Amino acid sequence: MRGGTMRRLRWLVNARHSFELYRAFLWLALPFGCLFVFLVPPFQSPDEPNHFFRAYQVSEGVFYAEKKEQRLGGELPLSLSQVRDSFLFLKMNYESRLDKNLIFRQLKTPLGTSLRVFTDFPNTAIYAPTAYFPQATAIALVRPLGATPLQMLYAVRFANLFIWLLLVQAAIRLMPFLKNALAALALLPASLVIAASANADVITNGLSWWLMAAFCARMSGQFKTVTSAVVIAANKLIALPLALLVLIGKKQRGRFVFLFSAALFAALAWGYFAQKQFISYDNYHPAFREAQTLSEGVDPARQQVFILQNPLFFAKTVFFSAIKALPSTAAHFVGKFGWEKNYLHPLWLAALWAMLAAVFFSEKNPLATRQRLLAAGVAVLYAGMFAVTMYALWCPVGAMEITNFQGRYFVPIAPVLALVLANNWLEKFRNEIRLGAVLIMVFGNCAMIISILTRYYA
Repeated sequence: MRGGTMRRLRWLVNARHSFELYRAFLWLALPFGCLFVFLVPPFQSPDEPNHFFRAYQVSEGVFYAEKKEQRLGGELPLSLSQVRDSFLFLKMNYESRLDKNLIFRQLKTPLGTSLRVFTDFPNTAIYAPTAYFPQATAIALVRPLGATPLQMLYAVRFANLFIWLLLVQAAIRLMPFLKNALAALALLPASLVIAASANADVITNGLSWWLMAAFCARMSGQFKTVTSAVVIAANKLIALPLALLVLIGKKQRGRFVFLFSAALFAALAWGYFAQKQFISYDNYHPAFREAQTLSEGVDPARQQVFILQNPLFFAKTVFFSAIKALPSTAAHFVGKFGWEKNYLHPLWLAALWAMLAAVFFSEKNPLATRQRLLAAGVAVLYAGMFAVTMYALWCPVGAMEITNFQGRYFVPIAPVLALVLANNWLEKFRNEIRLGAVLIMVFGNCAMIISILTRYYA
């Protein structure tokens, strides 16, 4: 009896001293992610209807969106927009609640591919088709099986989630250091909720994390590394600076020229096509523009000229807009769900940020000052390109504020910030921090489940 007790005690002590957060990643991310696939009501993730429409279009082999009578989108089955419309009452209506029977009824609504209408999705029509590979593949696989539109949406969510899990797990395995920091960022409730949606940024986020890990593991010359950099740049122009991380390794300048040139070409090529396709609010068909995710008074060409002519005004606008948006951006990054301003309780937000800080400050980081400065420069360039893009595409010409700062837009560079900030100041508390992080992640995601149920179903 005494011998058995001692063995159990030794096992607990050894487990405590050998525990690593990253080893628990899939065990925690998979069940919580699958729950979020079903718990978040259909089309209630940011821009999910339009991402779903664009994914369906790509699944039919239409890689370039259609322009028709001052509208941008494509000819899609009428049932897709009908199913979307049945859930519109939830959006921006904090008093509305969902009857689960509505979901069951809509699961039976047939696709009906013969009846088609032109469907508007102007904000996602300019996305590169490579951003929809998992979603489009899922739709193409289940469509011949007689799947309904809502069944397709759930298939798309699962496809996005599983590909993201694979990419993040691959990044964790590949990363020679900061594995726990990667796991902590990926296990944030907001990270899992967006990964379990139809959003096109999901695969780009996962690829961005994997690419950073590949550069840190000195894999800059491999074909899949170059391909990932090209896809990321095409999917998200502002993520182009991530290709600069190839310089984090020694003697990489020769490879840098080829890799960065390929990524730059992809970004410019798709950026050219997207610019040709874009229709501003003022030029959109008056009968349809009010329902679109477009802002009045936007003119990207004139806005870019304004920035060049007024650089100090623009810099001031970016600075004060970022400061004003900092609290909501921080909350959005760790604990937001749904399309509206749905956040976890402030105590949970504080706990999640404290956990992230503790993990970051208990990780060994072998990067030299030069390498950290490079990573910081990449983050600054990304943020600068984000500000220019938001100002050009979402703000009226000469606007005094950028209003579209959201935490989810900074997910691609979150691990890059870990490269800059991580250190071993709290290394002596390493094991306690790891165990505490698991508890906060588990209970934080449980709090997210309760918040979703309360917001949409209670």
